[in-house]
Amino acid sequence: MRRLRSFGRLGASLLAACLIVAIGQPPARAGVLFFSGDLRTDATVLDCGSGCTLGPADSDGDVAQWAAAVANFTVSTSGPVQAITYSYGGGVSLGGHVDAAGGLEPYLSLFDSSGNFLSSTFFGTTCPAGANSLGGNCFDVLLDAGVLAPGSYILTLTAFENLSFAENLGMGTLADGFTGLGSLGPGESLNYAFDLVMPDIPTPEPGSGALLSACFVAALTLRRRFALALDLAPVSRSKKG
Repeated sequence: MRRLRSFGRLGASLLAACLIVAIGQPPARAGVLFFSGDLRTDATVLDCGSGCTLGPADSDGDVAQWAAAVANFTVSTSGPVQAITYSYGGGVSLGGHVDAAGGLEPYLSLFDSSGNFLSSTFFGTTCPAGANSLGGNCFDVLLDAGVLAPGSYILTLTAFENLSFAENLGMGTLADGFTGLGSLGPGESLNYAFDLVMPDIPTPEPGSGALLSACFVAALTLRRRFALALDLAPVSRSKKG
């Protein structure tokens, strides 16, 4: 019987250990999207005034003045959204991407799926915590979009201070284009980099569900064997004197 009791305790201990391991698995965090590139090659907004479209022959200064790179994204669950740049001072993104310093002074604008203006870094945070300085200047920015409802959104990146007509005039949409007020400072390039931080969504760590299922099966098998062993165990009777 001592062996049978040990057998039962083994099953209980195995189940407890499985629960500790499964519960102790940290949730996988989802929601950081990283973007980087060159405004000349990545820009999809190329209008440079009436009847004008930017082309390969245009200077970096022309591109910085007018061009905009566009990032479309979808929020699946309501929550806070931020965008953090590494364009000017460089640094390491939230996902571990190493970004070189010396890019453009970034300007971010946020629109809904219809192109209606929502917010920008005009009133955003310049030189957010952790941003790097270059030549004594810190021009990277943080756009705090607040809590966004589920849906599709558009984030644009331009050189400072090429804001949209929708923001500048307080009317219209992204389709109306940009003001052409952007510029490059001495030594700056058209390189950019930023993180788009979406609402965190806890998701099961890959394999934790399978681990927990396997543990339950093992514990159940031990329990059945324990019950069978009890049925087959001889009953000890004491002799009467």
